[in-house]
Amino acid sequence: MNDNAWERLTDAIDIKLGITSHGKEERKLEDRPDLTAKVAYICFERNGEQYKLERITGPALVDRKTHYSHRPGEANRIENVYDTNEIGHRVVLYKQTGDEWEQQDVSSLEL
Repeated sequence: MNDNAWERLTDAIDIKLGITSHGKEERKLEDRPDLTAKVAYICFERNGEQYKLERITGPALVDRKTHYSHRPGEANRIENVYDTNEIGHRVVLYKQTGDEWEQQDVSSLEL
């Protein structure tokens, strides 16, 4: 999602629902702690439920390598390959359930 699309989305949420909080932070990637991603987020309420929308900007994911083990009982693992020269964006929607944030489908917003 490019900058203009993110602005249009956040403006639409602000107009229809109102934004309760917003901010920016940097996070290390879970599978590559040497790389960081910038996260812009907004929090809002819809139908009495709390939501958080995040736009994550970081190194572009270019490939996923699957490592198989031929031994019984051995777990497989997936290695993400990033291009540090390319930037990728993704948007994630969370809904608060108790003290936890559960990931939701962004299209469920229906703005």
